[in-house]
Amino acid sequence: MKIIFTDYKNIWKKVPCAYCAVLVLVIFYTAFTDHFLTVENFVNLIQQATLLGILSLGMTLVILTMGIDLSAGMIATLCGVVLALYLKSGGSILGALLVSMGVGALAGFFNGIFIAIFRMPPFVVTFGTMGMCIGLSLALTDAASIPGLGEDFMWIANGFVGGIPFPLIVLMVLLAVVYIILFHTRLGTYIFSLGGNEEAVRLSGINTVFYKGAVYVIAGMLYGIGALIMTSRINAAHPLVGFGLEFEAIVAVIIGGTAFTLGRGGNPVGTLMGAATIAILKNGMQIMDVHPSLQIVLVGVFLILALIYDTYREKAEQRS
Repeated sequence: MKIIFTDYKNIWKKVPCAYCAVLVLVIFYTAFTDHFLTVENFVNLIQQATLLGILSLGMTLVILTMGIDLSAGMIATLCGVVLALYLKSGGSILGALLVSMGVGALAGFFNGIFIAIFRMPPFVVTFGTMGMCIGLSLALTDAASIPGLGEDFMWIANGFVGGIPFPLIVLMVLLAVVYIILFHTRLGTYIFSLGGNEEAVRLSGINTVFYKGAVYVIAGMLYGIGALIMTSRINAAHPLVGFGLEFEAIVAVIIGGTAFTLGRGGNPVGTLMGAATIAILKNGMQIMDVHPSLQIVLVGVFLILALIYDTYREKAEQRS
């Protein structure tokens, strides 16, 4: 019995908060709601989780470098606005994707310049970028939605391939890409190193400015892909639709096991479990008709509980 208990303790030390949270939430909502475990809700849940998952993958790369990106949600919004205008002008869906990724990459490049070259705090830079993206989105749309982007475009967020929701396929491809970047490329090695000790990396002769800037560019491109899913889902672009998504993405990354310091964690699968936690939490609350403002409060509570969980988990690991 003692051996079994010890094994469970060792497993607990390695399990991020998100895995436990998903299990608890599924059990809770299944027990107290009638519509949670349905095919329709499962499809809806995938659509909700996909956008957050894509943004969270980009946020994972940023946080691993001991950075943060408060502009993620509004970069995705601006990308959605620009791609909607492109489609309205007669552009193709593939072109819209490339335009969206290009806008995201440009915004990420802007963040990267000031953070990597001028060594400005990521919080300040990305907060400023968030404000600029809000202003640009409002200016480009005259503070109104851009609806009616076509049924073919709607298929991106609502279509199926072989019975599998297309957004889920996109998410799994991006998961594989981020996993390969982190664990099978030189860039991934430097990302972890930048989060662990950036000065030591710089003194070893590595161009930290290039690699740190590249992280924000890649994250911006991921936000651009997420914008395509987001805009397709509602078949419209709105200048404020992505406001607050950066908060949920940060929560997803943290409860998925990635730490703000020393480049610890960084498993993209854990990040997606974190995104799934937030999506399930909000989906269940919507079914239970919880007020939207209270939903935001509970997401914040989840973040605090996750930090407490991880703190105790790290202390237990250190004692062993």
